[in-house]
Amino acid sequence: MDPVLHVGVNAVARLQSLDLAPRDLHRPLEAAAAEARLCTDMDSPGMAGYVFWSRTNRFFRERQERHGWTYSNSQTILRCIHPSRRFAITAVSGSGKVGDEDAAWSGDVRSKNPKGAAVAKLVQRNFEQLPLFSLPGFPVDDQEINAIPTWFLLYKSGEEGLSFELSMPVEMHGKYVDTWQERIILPDNPFAGPQFDIKKLDAVLEGPAVDVPVGFRGAI
Repeated sequence: MDPVLHVGVNAVARLQSLDLAPRDLHRPLEAAAAEARLCTDMDSPGMAGYVFWSRTNRFFRERQERHGWTYSNSQTILRCIHPSRRFAITAVSGSGKVGDEDAAWSGDVRSKNPKGAAVAKLVQRNFEQLPLFSLPGFPVDDQEINAIPTWFLLYKSGEEGLSFELSMPVEMHGKYVDTWQERIILPDNPFAGPQFDIKKLDAVLEGPAVDVPVGFRGAI
């Protein structure tokens, strides 16, 4: 199977084929950013990033639960499972060219943090089972959550803002997931700007200097 990149209206259409709309990704990311802003320097280092990861998964699950989606924490992978049980989605921090449609299929976009054996098995199953799951009527074993193809909602923050994409991982190199079968990059990213840099959520953004004229009015 050749890799597929979905951008523009094709990205929205592919998302709809997964029973999702752009707002189903936007709202959890937006709400998670608000939660991460509650972290301060009094929290442990990296807490804002941890909160963002956990809350993105939680808010996505809560949003989709009303549409019949379920969830699983099996093997500490926070999956949200489509009602058909034919695929799942988990939010994962990324690095490299996340959200960049010019990125190569392998090596340019990867998971930010090293992954263990559970994710390695997940990625291997994605690679092995995607052709099967593309067949209409292919039966899904309800008991084997860990065998369901799992998309990654990859996100990355930086000074330019928060970039994200929904992608299907199929290979790892070393401990990092870095090869993708499909990438969905939505148009009109609403998270552009330094205010969405997770590492700087607590920082006071500097605006243009304001000159305030002060005149000497004599001794009081």
